[in-house]
Amino acid sequence: MPQYRIVTVDAFTKVAFKGNQAAIVAVPSDSPIDDDTVQAIAAEMNISETAFITPLMLQGPDEFQQSRVFGLRWFTPTCEVKLCGHATLAAAHALKYELGNEHEEVYFETASGTLLVYSGPYNSYNMSLPVDPPAPMPVTDDVKTIVANILGEYKPSVQVAISPSLRYMVVYDPAKAAEDIAQLEPMLSPELVAAGKRENVIGVIVTAKSSSHDFCSRFFAPWCGINEDPVTGSAYTVLGPFWQERLGKKSLKAYQCSKRGGEIHVQTEFNDDMDVAIDGYAVTVVSGTINFN
Repeated sequence: MPQYRIVTVDAFTKVAFKGNQAAIVAVPSDSPIDDDTVQAIAAEMNISETAFITPLMLQGPDEFQQSRVFGLRWFTPTCEVKLCGHATLAAAHALKYELGNEHEEVYFETASGTLLVYSGPYNSYNMSLPVDPPAPMPVTDDVKTIVANILGEYKPSVQVAISPSLRYMVVYDPAKAAEDIAQLEPMLSPELVAAGKRENVIGVIVTAKSSSHDFCSRFFAPWCGINEDPVTGSAYTVLGPFWQERLGKKSLKAYQCSKRGGEIHVQTEFNDDMDVAIDGYAVTVVSGTINFN
């Protein structure tokens, strides 16, 4: 019976049971897992993302310790996704603290290109993700339906934008404070899901200014089997440029005000304006093996 190392990491937090969970499965280069089984493992874990890392360029018993470059894929319980920030940070943490990787920086080859993660002191990490600036979105009836289900009503004063690559929809009501965002109880109805499919929306970000941070947000993705994602690293490739334009700042402190909550630092205009740099912490919660026939 095949056995693979699996680690559950809480990302964007300094303490366990906060931030966002990711399961990291270490897949040796000589023991690949077929796509159906990969998706079945993600469904079995039933958390926002399960990530699979495989050493590239090196093989052998020490490949996880000595490799600097890894293949990385991310799966929700229902599908593979193009980019996942918190599971990328979690993968770097698992490599360093659970798999004994000896490098301070590692590269991940992914569906969104090559991603670089630096490991710092005290379980801290810095990663670069491709920027995805949102553009104003035409306000169709479907867009109004999505906004009304998220905010409780649609108002013409609400600003709506869409990111071209990830297809994340940003919803910003200037009249709402951070406390209002934290207390939202969106209706993730069949009507919302159908409207999002017609608009090719993958996730909805609702955001506001914050007195304790530069901004706050929450993220909803029923189209990917995730009603609410606790802390969404990839969302800040969209929110970074969104809030830079409004606040005139390149260095932004953010809080994702889900029930678990998480702290994120975003630096825009990074790597010749092609990336955003995202800082965060991570902690290991579970470490063991996964078995299947």
